[in-house]
Amino acid sequence: MNVAEFFGGGNGSRADRIRGVKYAFLIVLGTISVAYHLWYTRTFGVEGDQHLIVHLGLMLVGAAVLAFEPAPDSLRERLGNVATLLEAGAAAATTVYLFRSYERIVYEQLGIYTDLDLFAGLMMILLLLDICRRVYGPMLSLVGLSGIVYAIYGPYFPGILHHTGVEPVRLVQGLTVEFGSGVFGVITQVSATFIVIFMILAGLLEAYGALEYFIQIGTLVGNRVRSGLAQMTTVASMGMGSVNGSAAANAATTGAFTIPLLKRHGLDEDTAASFEAVASSGGQIMPPIMGAAAFIMAQITGTSYLEIITVGLLPALLFYGTVAIGVHLTTLKEGLDADVDSSDLNELDVGSQERDDALEAVFGRSTSDVSFNEVTLRNLVVEGISLWVPLAVLLYTLVVLLWDPLYAGFWSILSAIPAAFLQSVVLTDEYDVGDFVMDTLDGFGRGLENAAPIAVSLGVMNVFVGVLNLTGFTQAFASSLVELSGGVMVLLLVFAMVAALLFGLGMPTVAAYITAVLLIAPALTEAGVPLLTAHFFVFYFAILSALTPPVAIACLVASEVSGGSFWRTAKKSLVLGGPLFIVPYIFVVNESLLYWNGLETAGTFLLMVIALAGTSAALIDNLSGSLRLPVRGVLLASAGLVMFAPALPAATLVRIGAAAVLVGTLLWQSSLTKARASELLGRVGS
Repeated sequence: MNVAEFFGGGNGSRADRIRGVKYAFLIVLGTISVAYHLWYTRTFGVEGDQHLIVHLGLMLVGAAVLAFEPAPDSLRERLGNVATLLEAGAAAATTVYLFRSYERIVYEQLGIYTDLDLFAGLMMILLLLDICRRVYGPMLSLVGLSGIVYAIYGPYFPGILHHTGVEPVRLVQGLTVEFGSGVFGVITQVSATFIVIFMILAGLLEAYGALEYFIQIGTLVGNRVRSGLAQMTTVASMGMGSVNGSAAANAATTGAFTIPLLKRHGLDEDTAASFEAVASSGGQIMPPIMGAAAFIMAQITGTSYLEIITVGLLPALLFYGTVAIGVHLTTLKEGLDADVDSSDLNELDVGSQERDDALEAVFGRSTSDVSFNEVTLRNLVVEGISLWVPLAVLLYTLVVLLWDPLYAGFWSILSAIPAAFLQSVVLTDEYDVGDFVMDTLDGFGRGLENAAPIAVSLGVMNVFVGVLNLTGFTQAFASSLVELSGGVMVLLLVFAMVAALLFGLGMPTVAAYITAVLLIAPALTEAGVPLLTAHFFVFYFAILSALTPPVAIACLVASEVSGGSFWRTAKKSLVLGGPLFIVPYIFVVNESLLYWNGLETAGTFLLMVIALAGTSAALIDNLSGSLRLPVRGVLLASAGLVMFAPALPAATLVRIGAAAVLVGTLLWQSSLTKARASELLGRVGS
C-alpha cells in the first residue's frame, strides 16, 4: 500500500485494514500505558514531574491516533489525518526531549532555559490545543487559546479584565519548563495518578462486559415496574456513566442499544432520546467512581476522596431517583409499558460494529457477549464477578483500610483480571483463554481511549488555570460576582448557576467543572457557603450543561442516535430533567443531605424525594393521568415550601404543613385518576 492509498478514502476493505491498524496501535500503546502507570503507582520509580511528562506524552499520542479517521470522505479529512500523525510523532519527540532534559533544566541551569527548551515547551502547548480540538471540537481549545491571548494582551482589556500583561517567553516558561505549574500543574498531577488508574479500570470493566451487565440489571429492575423498558435506560446509563465519566460517550454507547429498543416498543424518537440524554448526564455524580471529577474535587479542596463520595451519595440518589420518577411518569403518559423481551435484547447489538470488526481483524477472532437469554439471579451473580469484585476491593480498601485512592485503584485493577478469568473461562462454556486475553488487551486499549481525551483536555485546562494564576483574574472575578449580587445569597446562587451552565456549554464535564469552580466557588465561599457545598453546587450545573441548549451535547448525541430532532429532544429533556436544576439549591439550603446527621438526614432525604416527585408530576403533567392547572400549581408550591423551608421563618411548621398538602394532593389526585379510569372502563364495557 503506497502513501496515497493509505491516506486516501477508497473502498471499504482499505478502510477496514486501516481501522484494524489503528486499533492495534491503540491496544499496543494502551498496554504500554497500563504497564507504565501500574509500575509507577507501585514504585514511584521516577520523579513526579518526569512522570507527568511521560503520562502527558502517552496521552497526546493516544489522543492523536484516536482522532485519526480510517475512512476520510474529503480532502480536508485526508489532510487532517496527515497532520494528526505528524502531531503524534511531534508529541513523542517533545516528550522524549523534555524527559531526557529534565535534570538539566531543573537542577543544573536553575531557571536559565535554552531556545530548544522553550521551543519544546511551546510545542507542548500547541500540541495540547490542536489535539484537544481534534478529539473534543473547538470549544475547549478556544478556552485555552483565549487564556493565552488574555495573558499577553492584558493591558488592553478594560475593567476587571485589565492586568499588566505577560511576556510570551515568560508565559511559555511559566506554563511548561518551570514545571509544577501550568501544563504540569495540579490538575495534570491528578490526571496522571487517580484519573488514569480509574480509567484503566473502567476500560477493563467495559471490555469484560460492564455495559451488557448493566443492561441485564436494568432488565431485571425494569420487568418489575410498569415503566420497566424505559427504566432499563436509567439503570444502564447510571452504571456506565459512573464508570466512563462522559455524558456524550454514555449517550452514544448506551443509547445505541436503549434508544432503538424504546422506539421498537412505540416510544417516539425524541422522547427515547430525551430519556437517554438525561440518564446519561448524571452518571458522573454517582459514587464510588463519579467519572473523574471526584478526584479533581478532592485535590482542589484538600478533602479526602472518601469524604467526597460520602458527601455526594445522597444528592446522587436524589438525582437518579428523580430521573426514575420522571421516566416512569413520562412513560405512562406516552403509553409505553411493555416488558423487556429476551428476543429484543438478542437482536440488538450493544457494541460498536466497527470496533468489533477491527478487533476481529487484529486478533483473528471475536468474543461472545454476555448472554441475554435468561436474566436470573444466578446469571447476574456469575456474569457480574468481573464488575463486583474490583468494586468490592475498591470500597474495602477505601472505606475499611483507608488506603489512598491511587493504591486502592491499583489493587482494584489487579483484582479485575483474575475475577474476569474466573467469570469467563472457568464458569462460562463458550469462552476460552484466547477470548480472555483478547478482551483483556482490548480493555487496555479502552483504558487509553478513556484516559487520553480527558488527560489532553485537562492539559488544556492547566493552560487556562495557569493564566488565571499568572494574572490574578480568579480573585477579581469572584469579588465582582459577590458585588453584582449585592450580598443577596439567592442572586449569587442564580448568577453562579448561569455562569456554570455557560462555562459548560460544549465542554467535557471535568473541564467544565474546573473552569466553573475556579471562577465561581471562591465567590460562594466568600459569601459563607461551605467549601464542599460550593463545589458540588458548581459541579451539578457543569453536568447539567450537557442538557442546556444551544449546545446540549448529551441531547445532540442522543438525537443523532435516535434520528430525531435536536430541539425537540432538548425540550423534552428539560421537562424531564427540570427538577434536577433544583437539586443543587436543595442541598445548599438543606446541608444535612451533604453532611450526614442521623435522623435529620434520613427525614430530610425522604421529604426531598416526595417534593421532587411532586415537582416531576407537575412539570410532566401526569400522575396516572393528566393534571389540571390548579393542581399542578399546588404541587409546585407545596414542593417548593418543603424543599426550601429552612430558609423561611417557622421552618418546621412550614415544612410539616407543606408536606401534608403535597402528600395529600398526590394521593388524592392518584385515587381520583384511578376512579376516572374505572368509570371509563365501565362505560366502555356497557
